[in-house]
Amino acid sequence: MKSIGIIVLNWQGWQDTLVCLESLKALIYPGPISIIVCDNASEDDSYLQILNWARQHYAEIALFYQEKGECLRAKEPGINEVEPGENEGAPFPFILIQTGSNLGFAGGNNVGIRYALITQKYEYLWLLNNDTIVDAYALSTLYEYAITHPELALIGSTIIDYNQRDTIQCAGGCHYSPLLTIFKPALAGKKLNQVTQYDNKTMTLDYIFGAALFLPIAAIQKVGLLNEEYFLFYEELDYTQRLKRQGYGIGWCKNSFVYHKGSASVGSVHEGDRGKLRRANYYENLSTLKYTANFYPYLLPLVMVLRFVGKSLALIKRRDFYLFAPLFKAYWDFIRHQLIS
Repeated sequence: MKSIGIIVLNWQGWQDTLVCLESLKALIYPGPISIIVCDNASEDDSYLQILNWARQHYAEIALFYQEKGECLRAKEPGINEVEPGENEGAPFPFILIQTGSNLGFAGGNNVGIRYALITQKYEYLWLLNNDTIVDAYALSTLYEYAITHPELALIGSTIIDYNQRDTIQCAGGCHYSPLLTIFKPALAGKKLNQVTQYDNKTMTLDYIFGAALFLPIAAIQKVGLLNEEYFLFYEELDYTQRLKRQGYGIGWCKNSFVYHKGSASVGSVHEGDRGKLRRANYYENLSTLKYTANFYPYLLPLVMVLRFVGKSLALIKRRDFYLFAPLFKAYWDFIRHQLIS
């Protein structure tokens, strides 16, 4: 049995990441597991915090770094240098990769995915947000479901509210309206004890929720990496579209439970994270326009108008006037890029 690689992307959030890693240590799974943490050049002490944690929990770890435009390199004082494909036995149980810069969600995860492809030791990858914790049987349930459903190339877990452990955030994925550019998480708000009432075989989803993505290496080799055109948001929608074009399906493994906080990287109104919220709103609007241009170009003019008007009215209603600047900037940057290309 080949190993499963679990990729966790960190950017200035080591506290959440360590809580996630603690839950991964408790996973009950019969085969080998590798945890691959990719740090997107955090400016706090994330790298050292994660490294110290790893040294306390693993006898063998591998450390890599990447400089812009270069391949992964291994170099750390006191640790033998290894190349990504050099270990001939079982894969390293813990790998920490410094990506070299803030590459965004797709770029940061792609560093871990490339490592997995180079080593050729993995059968499946599980991409997890660092603000998640997992049930002890979440991985084994996913693996069993994937084996019995080989037609599925992207599988989502039941995502549960971290702070309300009886409430579902999302049943695997979401429904998406390309015209209105709004999404609706499947079964959001339902109680966890109600999940057995729903048949995951008949659950239709437009895409799998990006907080937890389980996919086979074989599909990645055919479809490719995540699209780095999106710095934040819409990566999973783009990948789902590309998978479907290759004849793959997506699905929901309802008995795999993942608990998700939800605002660690994008900010929260209640916590007053205006800087994070500006950044998140900019990329949400920019990625929406990019995604529409890539997959629904005939809708693009109408989407641009409807979204701008709808967003503006919502911001006025909520009195979030400070979010107009990132909205204008997203539209300007998108239009400028379209004109140049």
